[in-house]
Amino acid sequence: MAGDDSGAFQAGRSGLIVRVPEVEPAVRVWRDRLDPSARAGVPAHVTVLFPFLDESLIDDDIFAAVGEVIGRHRPFEARFEHCGRFPGILYLVPERDLPFRRLTEAIADRWPETPPFGGPACRRSI
Repeated sequence: MAGDDSGAFQAGRSGLIVRVPEVEPAVRVWRDRLDPSARAGVPAHVTVLFPFLDESLIDDDIFAAVGEVIGRHRPFEARFEHCGRFPGILYLVPERDLPFRRLTEAIADRWPETPPFGGPACRRSI
């Protein structure tokens, strides 16, 4: 998202993640050194949807609705054996990424005002 200081955290922004504590030992040193989200306390994760709703809109009803949407999906396993790149980002690629994609689609379908990564216009500038 060019021009908006997208590398910095903005107050009020939220996102939905799946924590992956099993990879933390392998990535902690790199994340602590290079990843602002790690320095802000965000654990090793796979992003389901970012940005999500502004924090001022998140209440118990939103938490319940997210739980309902996610609860429709079965538990699954994923492996992280290879690296991938987005511009400016090195990440571990989830093998069996389809379950993660389905979570993203389900959340984005429920909250269409929160398209993944800000929508097509924002993705073009990433």
